[in-house]
Amino acid sequence: MNKSGRRYYMVMALAVSVAVALMGYGKAEAQWEAEWQKTLEAGKKEGKVVVYGASFGPAVRDQAPIFKKKFGIDLDVTVGRGSELGQKLRTEKAAGMHLADVMIAGGNSVLGYKKIGVTEPLENKLILPEVTNPKLWYTLDTLPWLDDDKHIFYFFAYPNRDITINTEHVKPGEIQSWQDLLKPGYKGKIAWSDPTIPGSGFNGFSTNIMNKVLDENFYRKMVATQEIAFSRNLRQLAEWLAKGKYPVSVSVPGGPLSRFFDAGAPIAYVPVKEGSYLSYDAGLVSIAAQAPHPNAAKVFLNWLFSREGQEFSQRATKYMSARNDIPTEGVVNSNSIRVPGEKYFGSANTSEKWLAEEEKKYLALAKEIFGPFTGR
Repeated sequence: MNKSGRRYYMVMALAVSVAVALMGYGKAEAQWEAEWQKTLEAGKKEGKVVVYGASFGPAVRDQAPIFKKKFGIDLDVTVGRGSELGQKLRTEKAAGMHLADVMIAGGNSVLGYKKIGVTEPLENKLILPEVTNPKLWYTLDTLPWLDDDKHIFYFFAYPNRDITINTEHVKPGEIQSWQDLLKPGYKGKIAWSDPTIPGSGFNGFSTNIMNKVLDENFYRKMVATQEIAFSRNLRQLAEWLAKGKYPVSVSVPGGPLSRFFDAGAPIAYVPVKEGSYLSYDAGLVSIAAQAPHPNAAKVFLNWLFSREGQEFSQRATKYMSARNDIPTEGVVNSNSIRVPGEKYFGSANTSEKWLAEEEKKYLALAKEIFGPFTGR
């Protein structure tokens, strides 16, 4: 992001913070302060909060000494893959055990926790005005809830621009729309993360169709005319792009590309007029039903969603916070920063309805369209 863009966000952050300080939000000051003090005192007596965390778990564990010093409450963090933690929660529920207070993982995992009945609504656990004020979040009119009944809150929100180019072969600005990829000049120049299996390629495909950004006819034309190279090896796709073997890539996530960005390879994400979908990574949070340390859990959640907690989260992960009042320095790269005026929409794999009702249908459609061309 250029200097003017960074300045915009810093000025915006300051303006919003001042506005909130002047006007207050939500509960009257005496009411929320009394509730906060009562919760904090009860949380200290409970002594700890148990967090089950997937890839964000180690970052939470690293923050435990600071949290303890600030609030007098221990952070007991269990780290594992989202699916492993889900199985642990199922086993504990079957045994009548309630060990976890808070769960943090990716969309599929946390929606799975909700599905097996180990979460409860989170909205009434939020106390601090700097958390409950939607104007402090990019969503502006509401808090960043993943689901309608507000069991799941997300605190990362960064653009996923699905098209990447090698700037020595494709000039920036040359591609302004997905439709530009149908031009004859890109024949044999596009590599794509295989959309026929769950992963980045399939998520990009299904997200675009779900949001009516593109339709299946676009994809049928692409595979019929453009001689696309498909691969399931994300590292290979990133290397092809960096070396210019295929100067356009589709649905290659930031992780495999990051080392090439860091090395100064001539690659860049492409913003298109249709917009970009937001990624929430592993920053989705739910509170456990029958949490053993309910007050300590509320203290932790209010801190995590506060400006201080989100500055920590952004520094620890390099992913952009869903808050709009903190500086963007330290985000993994400028292409992962929300830009004023750009269109954003949610991804398919974070839609509760889509996962429950439509994922299999979309996967079958992807296999029908792309299968004959993937060589599998």
